[in-house]
Amino acid sequence: MTLSKDFAPALVKPEPKRRLAPLATLSAPGYRYLWSASLLWNQARWMDRVVLGWVVFDMTNSAWNLAVLEALRWLPLLLFGLAGGAVADRIDRRWVLIGAQGLALLVCSLSAVLLLLGLFDFRVAMFVTFALGVQWAVDWPTRRALIPDLVGRDLTMNAVALEAVSQNVTRIAGPLMAGVLVAYVSSAAAFAAMAALYVVEIVLLKLMPLRPRSLPARRGSMLRYLSDGFERLSASQAIVGVVLVSVFMNVLVFPYQQLLPVFARDSLQVDAVGLGGLSAASGLGSVVGAMAIAMSRRVPRSGMVFWVGSCVMSVCVIGFAASQQYGVALVLLAMSGLGQAAFSSLQSTIVLSSATDQLRGRAMGALTLAIGSTPFGSLEVGALSVALGATLAVALNAGLCAVLVVLVALRLPRFRTV
Repeated sequence: MTLSKDFAPALVKPEPKRRLAPLATLSAPGYRYLWSASLLWNQARWMDRVVLGWVVFDMTNSAWNLAVLEALRWLPLLLFGLAGGAVADRIDRRWVLIGAQGLALLVCSLSAVLLLLGLFDFRVAMFVTFALGVQWAVDWPTRRALIPDLVGRDLTMNAVALEAVSQNVTRIAGPLMAGVLVAYVSSAAAFAAMAALYVVEIVLLKLMPLRPRSLPARRGSMLRYLSDGFERLSASQAIVGVVLVSVFMNVLVFPYQQLLPVFARDSLQVDAVGLGGLSAASGLGSVVGAMAIAMSRRVPRSGMVFWVGSCVMSVCVIGFAASQQYGVALVLLAMSGLGQAAFSSLQSTIVLSSATDQLRGRAMGALTLAIGSTPFGSLEVGALSVALGATLAVALNAGLCAVLVVLVALRLPRFRTV
């Protein structure tokens, strides 16, 4: 197994090739701690989306306010994601993660108190969403850039796939837990539960075995450091292809999630528990897909699998938007999750495997910037749903995304064969 420059050999035991890839990856003590921490982080993230969406829609009865809320959630990735990736290259990654979790802990605790006191309104919801977005913008590129330090390059794809498994398992458990807490206890209790999850995660990150790595000399300005990274990353068709498809998916497809309360209440006539079920359905399909990828050390022609999965998700979202029956909607969202598994599992893998160790954080920062384009889609689909209705808005956007993804694959041949 080839080791990266910053990889700590003492943290991973050599594994025979015949051993299942997930077992080989989880044999790294540091990665076990990181994976467990990611499980808690993703659980809290999916919970806060459902709780905030339901509280705001119940409070304002406005699809536009849901769009504004979702735009504010993603805006920090656009503003700070690239800088967050550069920070991951220049500062100790463990403490960057701990600091990010501390911010989320503070925000969730404050939200629980304000809800209990009856002082939580739409302005507070906007602040809470933006603050949690800042935490995400710093956390996500750092967390992904840390993976090769713990498992080495040979097992990076498998480790990222296992991260996707944790994300998608919590896409089932998080929304369901949030829906039950909101329906049968209170929204304040849901935020208190999230705060408890962040406390445990901070403890895990502090205990995580991680050998100190040599940090690059801080020569020159951060702007020069970023521009140099962009110049070197743009030479890779694989990275360019992933970034472009990520922009299209995050602008045109993923914003459908902000309208789930609208579909749940107005089209499918279900309550908060039913809303949690819609959010969980796509997670179920994603778990199956991510587990299939996690069982292998590599995916042949991962670029093609990535863009085909993106198209599959787009087509299934079109079908979901047109469905009028709750059961049909659940099935289509579960099928969309299979496509999303290919997208989310291979997105980071292709970028990490195509970037050098010195560019790893900045490469993940560029990907975070692409993910941060979501606010444009959130506002666009919100405005379009007001003008044309949620069904037509979601279907038109997903159809356009499928066309654009195919065009990228045709224009970048080396991206298809990576």
